[in-house]
Amino acid sequence: MATDGATAGEGGGGVPKWVIGVAVGVPVAAALIYILFGPSGEPKKKPKKAGQEVKSHGKDAKPVEEVKPIKPVEEVKPVKVEESKVAPEQVVIEDVPEEPTDPLEKAVAAKNRGNKYFRGGRYELAIKCYSEAIDICPKDKPIDLATFHQNRAAAHDQLDDLVAVIEDCDTAVNLNNKYVKALDRRAKSLRKQAMKVENFEIQVDKLKQCLEDITSVCILEGFQKQEHLVMVDSVLKELGRAEAGLASKSRQPVLTSAHFIAQYFTSFCEDPILKSLEKESEADVDEKDPIDTSTGYLAARECLKRLEYDDIIGNCDQEIAMEGERSSEARLLRATFYILTKQQELAMADLTILIENPEVEVKLRVNALIKRASLYIQQCKDPTKDPQLSFADFALAVELDPENADIYHHRGQVHLLIDQINQAIVDFNKAVTLQPNFPVAHVQKLYTDYRAASTIGDHSTVNSVLEKFQEAIDKFPKCVETYALYAQVLNDQQEFDKADELYQQGMKVDTQNANLLVHRGLVALQAKGDVSRAVELIQSALELDEKCEFAYETLGTIEVQRGNLKRAIELFDKAIPLANTELEMGHLFGLRDAAMAQITVSTKLGITLPAMGI
Repeated sequence: MATDGATAGEGGGGVPKWVIGVAVGVPVAAALIYILFGPSGEPKKKPKKAGQEVKSHGKDAKPVEEVKPIKPVEEVKPVKVEESKVAPEQVVIEDVPEEPTDPLEKAVAAKNRGNKYFRGGRYELAIKCYSEAIDICPKDKPIDLATFHQNRAAAHDQLDDLVAVIEDCDTAVNLNNKYVKALDRRAKSLRKQAMKVENFEIQVDKLKQCLEDITSVCILEGFQKQEHLVMVDSVLKELGRAEAGLASKSRQPVLTSAHFIAQYFTSFCEDPILKSLEKESEADVDEKDPIDTSTGYLAARECLKRLEYDDIIGNCDQEIAMEGERSSEARLLRATFYILTKQQELAMADLTILIENPEVEVKLRVNALIKRASLYIQQCKDPTKDPQLSFADFALAVELDPENADIYHHRGQVHLLIDQINQAIVDFNKAVTLQPNFPVAHVQKLYTDYRAASTIGDHSTVNSVLEKFQEAIDKFPKCVETYALYAQVLNDQQEFDKADELYQQGMKVDTQNANLLVHRGLVALQAKGDVSRAVELIQSALELDEKCEFAYETLGTIEVQRGNLKRAIELFDKAIPLANTELEMGHLFGLRDAAMAQITVSTKLGITLPAMGI
């Protein structure tokens, strides 16, 4: 994609990384929790026999429904006798159990009535009974009180009264901080509240508490229930998205590293501005008519050629302000550097102006569409609508310039990002057909072919792809992506030595590529569990490029695995400002939030979470 063209910078894999810090070593964690708390956070109760029901005799009970007189089997006709010998009529009556006098028994009876109403769908009456149980129950019975509040919360939940649900769950958890049902219900209710509003600040507040609650549930259950693990992963994504959206509003412009800028431009083979620079360098220089390149768009182009990126936006501003003849090109170049300085909203505005002006040259509009499509997919507004907006821009680009390979290459990246592998393969094939010498598209196609074949266990195709990667190195020896993606494939095949060798070859081609050093560190970790060597290589990456977000993220993940959560949070905090898109920021916020939640919850519960032992 336009903002993520350098695959060598990807963290790799779709595994939810919050799990890494806790899921490995689960048998130890599960055993520890079982010993401390038993199989759940609730007290054990003697199970009822099948069909057994506790009769209640509270003050609201109707005697006619609870106690019924038994009629004599045969009616006896009165016989005349002497008055002194008349006997009273004989009536058989059932003994009536005494109404419970113990406050706890009364409370349990009220709760049982509430349960009957709940099962019958009469939730208002159930709430009334649970409230009675709460009022009657002795205050020195916190576990029972917690149960009554949780039951009332369940009834409120059926009526979609989220405020009341959370209030009752708050009380239940305060009474019993290991009450799994109450923690689970509160987490789900907080999440519902968060999703009903569009205010990022409210979403962040609700989802952070939700995350703590559902993390508590996972720990108390020993990470055994898949539904709760999936919920944690979903909440982390939602929370990260909200935090990224909030942070982007106050984000200060920061130019990404020179190396990333170079990698970004390699993801285009038909960028009109870069094309004009290529033609200029190939053409003969005509000295008859010297051109003033000291201001405006032409000055910005000179800065681009000299890799002096800091002055590009200012020079483009001049061209646009004086409505010069190159103002459309200046606007596209300015939008591009707004993207590279993490000013997505300004970039979106410039790109939209170009796209909506039919008088703008087609090549410029198409390039603007590609870049806006990539911004849509990488923003954190609506995970359902964002892809639709992105694909709509790609579709319009195809209408305007159907032979433009950049459209298919970047659309393929979007398909890959949302796990639509078959569609990605179609687009990459089209890009390569149109531009056989477009190296990034060529190797991205091979990588996608490998993923598809590996997923279904097609070993024949896997072997074929490996051979084609070797051919690609011979064909595109100066393309670092070829070495990086081939190495990732070999690493997946557990050919660790060959993968490391390829990363080293890639470093010879691109000596400033810090991401390759990070990947080498990961190979050392996966192949031999050599943490020291891994950390050494990743630290070298930071010495080479202090803006290498991938290095900080990877070091943070390693610290999570070691159990050093506070250190991991510090590293994630360093990575977040360096992220190039909201999507990357959201991912990093999620990693940080997972570590913070584990610290908070383990402190509350008095549990020391085991590290992975690396």
